[in-house]
Amino acid sequence: MDDNAERPKSLKFKEPVIDVAFSPTSDLVASSLITGHVFIHQYSLTGNTRQHRLKPHRKSCRSLCFAGDGLSLYTASKDKSWQSLDITTGAELTRVEEAHDKAINIVKYVNEQIIATGDESGGLKLWDIRQNNKPAFTFKEHVDYISDMVFNSDKRHLLATSGDGCMSIYDVRKSKPFHVSENQDDELLSVAIMRGGKKVIVGETDGVLGIFTYGQFDDVTDRFPGHPQSIDSICKLTEDLCVTGSSDGLLRIVQLFPHKLVGVAGDHKSLPVEKVVLSYDQQWLASCSHDHTVHFWDIGYIFNDGASDEDEDADVNGDEKLDAQAMAIQVSKGIVDDEPEIDIDGLSDGSELRVRGDPESGVDSSDDEVDIVDSDSDSGESDGSDNGDKLTKHIDPVSTNAEEEPTDANDNEDASDSDGWGSWGDSDDEGNDTAAKRRKPKPTKAEKLKAKRAALAELVNPDKKKRASDMASRESLWEELERADAQIAQLMGERAQLGAQLSKAWQKSRGLAKELEARERDLEAAERHAEELSASLAKAQASSTVCACAQ
Repeated sequence: MDDNAERPKSLKFKEPVIDVAFSPTSDLVASSLITGHVFIHQYSLTGNTRQHRLKPHRKSCRSLCFAGDGLSLYTASKDKSWQSLDITTGAELTRVEEAHDKAINIVKYVNEQIIATGDESGGLKLWDIRQNNKPAFTFKEHVDYISDMVFNSDKRHLLATSGDGCMSIYDVRKSKPFHVSENQDDELLSVAIMRGGKKVIVGETDGVLGIFTYGQFDDVTDRFPGHPQSIDSICKLTEDLCVTGSSDGLLRIVQLFPHKLVGVAGDHKSLPVEKVVLSYDQQWLASCSHDHTVHFWDIGYIFNDGASDEDEDADVNGDEKLDAQAMAIQVSKGIVDDEPEIDIDGLSDGSELRVRGDPESGVDSSDDEVDIVDSDSDSGESDGSDNGDKLTKHIDPVSTNAEEEPTDANDNEDASDSDGWGSWGDSDDEGNDTAAKRRKPKPTKAEKLKAKRAALAELVNPDKKKRASDMASRESLWEELERADAQIAQLMGERAQLGAQLSKAWQKSRGLAKELEARERDLEAAERHAEELSASLAKAQASSTVCACAQ
């Protein structure tokens, strides 16, 4: 987080801000207040301009989102209603009263046909915009409030988290839920789809990121602790990076696979973060908290790592900033003294400058100084004053007489090794004075800046290559683990199928056993009946014999 970074001014309101949303097509940001007001501003580095101030709801406006084309804005309120507004005129396009039995907690734009809403009792509805905004499907899979929703357009799945600790998945084309997870023993507050749709992460109240493997929604396959308090909002940056908004007021950049906290993107001074969102051009984050303010944070550097040399060359102050950063790091690590003699190109002394540069030119650095300023400005604008620690480098003038300098190649090599940024134009033949005088062409500003950045990165992270190799190994292991998980899931599916077949066979055997028992009972009854008939026949024969004797 760089408090000196140039960014749009913060938006200050008189009442608490509950939700914030960026337009997907333009430099517009919408904010909803606890009073039911909705504000739409056009933001820029030169100043913010209010486009609309609206009062669409009687009670607090708990959620808002832009349509995919950026032409309309959807809002939902505690008064159980939701509506759409025209961005250009601010006019009401649609209004649905008593949309839910309970207060609506969230509204989500799914596509050009469907809007999703979730209420504080766990009810979720999908609305067909084409059919007079009538509910297409109504679900009641949760027993507590719907906290967040995200749409997977590839699979047409809507994922919803709830305060009851479960996550539900819906196919927006069907009337029955696709799946409901097991209870995670904690409230689920936020959700995002990562890793190209392979993973789903959820924020929990205990500060843990729960990680589901897509398609295996019964329970999480991984957990990443690290937040001291609840994770109230998740904003996806890339397939491996996201920003989390926590109750401790920090916006943290989190990397997944391997899991680690990369840094802090913003700070709300210990006030809980309600929402964090990313602008359409991936340049800004906007977040709201209990300080009645919407703050903007510069996040463009995440997406601009591959900047062109022309952009680097355009950074006029890049050299001085990198020199100051390198010196601060060296001093903190005890690599150099607190006040080394060094010029802005990172060369160790005047003799080294003469050997590499123009021997006829002198070095006058009596006015040369570079400051590191760490300022804290809520508005995001730097006034140029020094508000933090300052590191100043002074360079003493040196003689310009090249003949007085030693020409020993070993001395030059040592000077090169002590150089903070490496060397340019060193001699190819240390023992050849003629070759030593031949120097490579002077590097351009872009080449210098590029080399300095690489050296600074090496200085900050001396084991970067090793860590990169370890990270690649971990990535490979994670991929192998994912493949193993997929194989286990396949085996579990086959096991389930075999279990079902075994159950059917067992049930069939039980039926056959019952049928056999019934036939045995019938046979026993027939035998008893035959015995009775035999006894009756014997009695009849005896009776007939007695009658014959009597005659």
